[in-house]
Amino acid sequence: MAAVSALFWAALYAVVLWTGWAAAWAPGAPARPGAGRPPWATLAALLVVGVPSLLQLTVAPGLLGALQRTPTELADGQLWRLVTSLVVQDGGWPGAVFNLAALAVVGATAEQVWGPRRWLVVWAGAGVGAQLWGLLVQPTGAGNSVATFGLAASVSVLALRRGRGVSRLCGSASLLAGLALLVMGDVHGGAVVLGALAGLLLTRVPASDPAGGRSVPSDPTTP
Repeated sequence: MAAVSALFWAALYAVVLWTGWAAAWAPGAPARPGAGRPPWATLAALLVVGVPSLLQLTVAPGLLGALQRTPTELADGQLWRLVTSLVVQDGGWPGAVFNLAALAVVGATAEQVWGPRRWLVVWAGAGVGAQLWGLLVQPTGAGNSVATFGLAASVSVLALRRGRGVSRLCGSASLLAGLALLVMGDVHGGAVVLGALAGLLLTRVPASDPAGGRSVPSDPTTP
């Protein structure tokens, strides 16, 4: 029974991330990523998250307890844990490998879509904001996956609002799976909501980020 439950959650996570990523590449995508600048923001995030995670899983296991989200310490004023919980992993090696791989793949695509500055706003906003939702549904925890889910949701909203065909279907599937996570009380559901809200804000006004983002057309029929 536990194995079936684990597979169910893994399937929902995969749907959110994979279809969110695919929404940027599928036919009808409003701002399909191209060969732009290297994804510096994604690479920096991989370094910021990867180094503490590696230390935690090898020579400094105490880092998890020192940096993760815990309601008692947050109530004592250790608000910095809302940020530091993103740079350690509560899922061991499997969770760390999955989280970092997802960040590399989804993050690089989202950065090509939004550009590094707006990418950082979505990543940090969804990552830190989801910790507050986590206090209600999973009071103790850590991992950078929530921030990546926020990125996937933001790209999905762009596809849903301004994409066509397969891209819009992918965006819809990602957001629906994220909504299911929210209803079932999973911390990643909160991240999807925050990422979707960020996507809504970013798509209100057409913009082309001079720092590397792709032009986001104001209408689905715009090339």
